[in-house]
Amino acid sequence: MVKIMKRVSFLAMAMLMLAPASAFSAEADSQALLKEIKALKSRMAQLEEKLEQANASAKAANQAAIEARKGSAHSLKVSQELAKAKESQPLGGILSEAGKRINIYGAVELEGSYQKNKPKDGKSSSESRFTLATAEIFFDANINKYTKALLHLLYEEGETDPMNIDEAFILLGQTDEIPYYFMGGRMYPAIGLFQTNMVSDPITQNVFETQATAAEIGWAQKWFNLGFGAYNSSVHQASDDPDSTINTFYARAQFDAPEGSLGEGMDLNFGLAYTNNIAGGNLGDEVADSRLKDLVAGWSAMVNLEYKWLGFNAEYIAALDDFQNGELSFFSGKKAKPYAYNLELAFRPIDDWTFAVRYEGGSDLGTFEPERQYGFTVSWAFLPDTTLSLEYLRGQYENDDERDLVTTQLAVAF
Repeated sequence: MVKIMKRVSFLAMAMLMLAPASAFSAEADSQALLKEIKALKSRMAQLEEKLEQANASAKAANQAAIEARKGSAHSLKVSQELAKAKESQPLGGILSEAGKRINIYGAVELEGSYQKNKPKDGKSSSESRFTLATAEIFFDANINKYTKALLHLLYEEGETDPMNIDEAFILLGQTDEIPYYFMGGRMYPAIGLFQTNMVSDPITQNVFETQATAAEIGWAQKWFNLGFGAYNSSVHQASDDPDSTINTFYARAQFDAPEGSLGEGMDLNFGLAYTNNIAGGNLGDEVADSRLKDLVAGWSAMVNLEYKWLGFNAEYIAALDDFQNGELSFFSGKKAKPYAYNLELAFRPIDDWTFAVRYEGGSDLGTFEPERQYGFTVSWAFLPDTTLSLEYLRGQYENDDERDLVTTQLAVAF
């Protein structure tokens, strides 16, 4: 009996000794489980963040396609789009192997046109053709939080250099944290924004659009931005031969209401710009030997209003001084002070359809562009990112010549 009691006592003591060990083991398992749960929560948070980024990227890509389709015959000039105070967002959504966000997007536009020329004196003539008006691709990279870079390759049939680097620039800043920015490279200084819902470029763009390797500094927020830039234009003062210095400067102020800030379906932006050399753009092609007695300054003003299914935009660009006799090839023998304007009204009463009318013109344009021109465009987005357009324009020149131009276009954005 004593032996039995000893054995029972021994077992009881052993159980008492093992109990803390079992409790300790259970506590250790609980700690490990809690640690795993925390790790899983952290991993889930990371995955949710990546999913959010992917959704934002996809949304931006969709927005880029929409912007590329607007005015379907028009190349998206990113350096001009940045003149607006919109948030600086990536325009596409493909992730590179290195983990940097690379955005690739573009457009292809095929046009068929018929043109009838009616000179004041002489016999009428006509011509027709198919043209690959635009084939372009953009590479837009977010290098880091404060640095972006863009490369834009463009093919336009009929140009001297059909495939070229249309834009290639670096953008520093222009974020919510740092509204100041620097933009430098080959770009389109925003002396005009040339917004349109038509197929053909407006006269303002044909005469005054500027492309240059420039440097620009500025300040941009959601409502307002300012920009100041400089470049060396091939058009220079004769006294500056040979042309080897930065000679052209520009400044612009742009107001752009954030989406939804003025009410549902309302969007408004307007701006002003100044340059000391209005011939620094397309007009410079008409300057003999690219030399002027004195540089001619110019200015521009634009406004764009969107309300639900209705849109209106207007732009005016003009020289502030006279070009001297013979300095412009289409105005030989007398002084010229060219200007151009564009007025457009667009209707979108039905999904996927856009109806637009235009009235435009200018003065002292000679045979370079019509003095008055008016017409309409009908565009139908019959498939996603695929638009078919028909346009008619009638132009009247200062020498009383007339032109009728009919253009059809099939445009695809990707």
